[in-house]
Amino acid sequence: MTEDRMQALLKSIEEADKVLIGIGEEFQYDWSALVQDHRYQEIETEIEENKDHLWINPFLQKMILLRSLQDKWKTAYGNLRKVIEGKDYFILSLCMDDYVYGAGLDEERIVTPCGGFRKMQCDQNCSHELVEIPEAGYAEVMRYYRGEIPLESLKEPICANCGSALRFNQLGVTKYAEEGYLDSWNKYTRWLQTTVNRSLCVVELGVGMEYPGVVRFPFEKIVFYNQKARLYRIHSQLYQVGEKISGRGEGIQMNALECLQMI
Repeated sequence: MTEDRMQALLKSIEEADKVLIGIGEEFQYDWSALVQDHRYQEIETEIEENKDHLWINPFLQKMILLRSLQDKWKTAYGNLRKVIEGKDYFILSLCMDDYVYGAGLDEERIVTPCGGFRKMQCDQNCSHELVEIPEAGYAEVMRYYRGEIPLESLKEPICANCGSALRFNQLGVTKYAEEGYLDSWNKYTRWLQTTVNRSLCVVELGVGMEYPGVVRFPFEKIVFYNQKARLYRIHSQLYQVGEKISGRGEGIQMNALECLQMI
């Protein structure tokens, strides 16, 4: 049955005028994998004893993300790219690992409202602007990771305007700078306007209930109002489709990351 539904999904994408993709937590890098890195475990212990240096943790996460991009993500995103190649698509991703940006997809057709590791911001968002990651500071943290310099030699990057700490532009900072994704979000909303009364294939890949007001509920609403739209919800547990669109929705019970590797 699952195979039949997957074939129906691929046919729906092929025949649709527009394709809307939502990517959720089943695609997100598993942060628990960090404990497999022996050096990271040592550092975690050291900075727990010296909490002034907790700021280096996201720098280490960025490094490990870049270093540990596994074949399962490469294959899954590569297959997604092949399936929607040549289509008029837009991707809304809740993942903060930035893997979607390295998959050869059109970045002008991607929005990541939860942020990631590509830019930094003032923790207080004093200027409402993003800044580049300080290369020298990042390099110093990497030197510490390799055991070349002591923890005490590291200096936390600060905002040039107000002196507050610089943080990666992602949910969790004191005052999250939505400016990091608003331009892309505006492109997304304008694109949505072009889907009205058009054949639209909506696909959710591993989207759970972490931020249902961003993907799940709005996607169902889009399909409800557009009678030419169809929804495919792929998730290992939360694959059920709402009754209001049950006639134009399919739930596929499967881990979305694993599912995309099989296409």
